[in-house]
Amino acid sequence: MSHANTATVGLLHPGRMGGGFGGALADAGHRVLWCPAGRSAATARRAAEFGLEAVDDLAQLAAHSDVIVSICPPHKAPQVAAAVAETGFRGLFLDANGTTRTVLLDLAGKLSAADIRVVDGSVIGPCPQDAPGVRLHLAGDKDEVARITALFEGTGIRVRDTGGPLGAASALKTAYATYQKVAYVVAGIAYAYADAHGVVEPLIGEASLITRSPLTEVLEDEMLPSVASRAWRWGPELTQCAAALREEGLPGDTADAAVRVLERWFPARDAFDGDTRRALDLLGGRL
Repeated sequence: MSHANTATVGLLHPGRMGGGFGGALADAGHRVLWCPAGRSAATARRAAEFGLEAVDDLAQLAAHSDVIVSICPPHKAPQVAAAVAETGFRGLFLDANGTTRTVLLDLAGKLSAADIRVVDGSVIGPCPQDAPGVRLHLAGDKDEVARITALFEGTGIRVRDTGGPLGAASALKTAYATYQKVAYVVAGIAYAYADAHGVVEPLIGEASLITRSPLTEVLEDEMLPSVASRAWRWGPELTQCAAALREEGLPGDTADAAVRVLERWFPARDAFDGDTRRALDLLGGRL
């Protein structure tokens, strides 16, 4: 599907996620540029597969792009933004990396000082080429967010406006990643311990009975105050779990860390008052 108003987009860089985004934009009728300098042969093959156009260097990419989309490892995001600022680019810059709000605001401040307009973005979901459903959350100036939204019209990428200022999309990604990525790490440890004792099947059976995400349950069912009120009992239990994990040669650090979090809720002992705000304030050290 082609746009009535197409744009030239500079993509930094066509990794697995970035390549999928570039391919989606190219399929929608946009001209998508990328810079092969310093990139791998696998990246070059991916770029060719997605119909991206190679340019000689970053300066040429910036000179010909209306919008630059940065999708790279989070720790590389400031370096990428600084390199773009040095090119004299004066278009719209979408930072769609998994940076924190603090990193994004610092990055945006430096780009703004170079007269580059910035939209804060965060990507949640699978690579577009792997499965449908990837979401691109945006934050920042209303008109600039609308321009990025229009850019992805007709693609399979679901664009969602957080309605917040710069930093809101990055804050969302931090919150989501904290839950989702740590949950997978903990699941791996739990599976390994169950495997060591031959109880994988019943563990999976119990897990299959969980039909909702704890992330939604803690708020929708006022579960968070309940968890806070039981922290004084859960803490010692997890301390024992940490010791049991170490007996099997597994890391007990995640259980130890959970105990340190639970300690903040010890003042809520047996207080099933349904006060989610109090539970959050205790966790945040505001009480």
